[in-house]
Amino acid sequence: MSVIDEMQPSSDSFWEIGQYKKSVKRIEDGHKLCNDLMLLIQERSEIEKEYAKKLRHWSKKWNDHMEKGPEYGTMQGAWRGVLSEAERVSELHIQVKDKLVTEVQPKIKLWQKDNFHKSMMSFKEVKEVEEGYKKAQKPWAKKLEKVEKAKKDFHNACRQERTATIQANNALADSSMSEDQKRKLQEKSERWKKEIETTKDKYEATLKDINAYNAKYMEDMKEVFEKCQLGEGHRLRFFKDALFDVHSSLDLSVNPVFQQIYHDFKQTVANADDEKDLRFWSNNFGADMGMKWPSFEEYSPEMQNISKKNKVKETTSGDGITLTGIVHQKTDSYASTTSDQNERNGNGDAYIVKTETKDEIKTTVIPKTRKFSYDDDLNPFEDDDVDNGVDLTGSEADAKESQNNGETNPFDVDDSANWDQADDTLVDDGKPGVPVKALYDYDGAEEDELTFKAGEVFDKLEDEDEQGWCKGRLHGRVGLYPANYVEAS
Repeated sequence: MSVIDEMQPSSDSFWEIGQYKKSVKRIEDGHKLCNDLMLLIQERSEIEKEYAKKLRHWSKKWNDHMEKGPEYGTMQGAWRGVLSEAERVSELHIQVKDKLVTEVQPKIKLWQKDNFHKSMMSFKEVKEVEEGYKKAQKPWAKKLEKVEKAKKDFHNACRQERTATIQANNALADSSMSEDQKRKLQEKSERWKKEIETTKDKYEATLKDINAYNAKYMEDMKEVFEKCQLGEGHRLRFFKDALFDVHSSLDLSVNPVFQQIYHDFKQTVANADDEKDLRFWSNNFGADMGMKWPSFEEYSPEMQNISKKNKVKETTSGDGITLTGIVHQKTDSYASTTSDQNERNGNGDAYIVKTETKDEIKTTVIPKTRKFSYDDDLNPFEDDDVDNGVDLTGSEADAKESQNNGETNPFDVDDSANWDQADDTLVDDGKPGVPVKALYDYDGAEEDELTFKAGEVFDKLEDEDEQGWCKGRLHGRVGLYPANYVEAS
């Protein structure tokens, strides 16, 4: 065991033997602080991740609530602005997490690896510094040991001299002691007085020697200490830079995307228009809605009105034909009760088809044996036994023959043309449209209707019809939509 290890420090001064160990421990603490800083950053990144997750969950929850809730129009858009802000901010916090984990943490880990080299029991840097301090203190520690021994001898001589002097003085007053005993005590006191002089001189000599070496001792210790300071200064500067990196990762206020989020958020709220929302409500649910007011209608129990879907545009051709009604007429044996509708054609059972053109109303008589382009199951006047394995005779055979000879069925022509044109209205002809922007969300109730969200932009292919519907194209699909749900983009 070395002299330094044996001696106990008398104070907390750095210059005392062994007190350099605090500086050595600081190096070990530097390695530990790297681990602590990385752990701190890891925990913060997990907080950022969890915060982003909670923002997304909260946004989704309220988006679903908005889908089913009573809010509408531009005010609904303002509500969604709050949720959009949360989603966009959550993305930024995920970026913060990624930057902390992939940039800042690895940087600290690499610095720690470069500056702390593990050896058998400790770090190489710690061992080098500790050996430097021991080397600087060893000569001074030996001189200090001599000083301590000389001081101990001197103090012991003083104590022994004092005890001997007291005993000699007491013996002079003691008549029971012999003169020889008194003389010996007196000689002992004299010897310790001489010992005091000797040990004092030695003590002073050792002090002079150590004090003469103090300057060299301080120089050697400072040299090792400055090396420690240099390493610690390097660590402190690196930690400062690392914390600046943390600050840069966390400070979203200087991120232009973050600033844009709140600019857009403010603009979304500013776009809320109470007058527009009130007008929308009035047009769709209030006093400005259209109404089919009651009007006088003639009683006609045998008339079946056939009309196509009310949202499909009617043909714009001036020469088109519109089917207005079908009257089923029976033979003499099964007379109708309405005489004005029993117009006989002299050929047995028949249909009377009334069609309207731009200039006239036309009535056509069609034999019962003709096949119609519409579904027979939907015809309440169809007889189950007609042309279904039953022999046709008389006027029915004549009608069947005329059909086989290629006579034209005006009902087939008009019906096919009319429905084909209805289907053509939803075919994408590839023509460019006029961009429009959705004011409100709309969910198509039918297959031929478009579905869109407020703010979406798509093409208007045809202008509004008399019932308030437009033809448009969204995401490559052509369909119908209410004209008052959009505005020119």
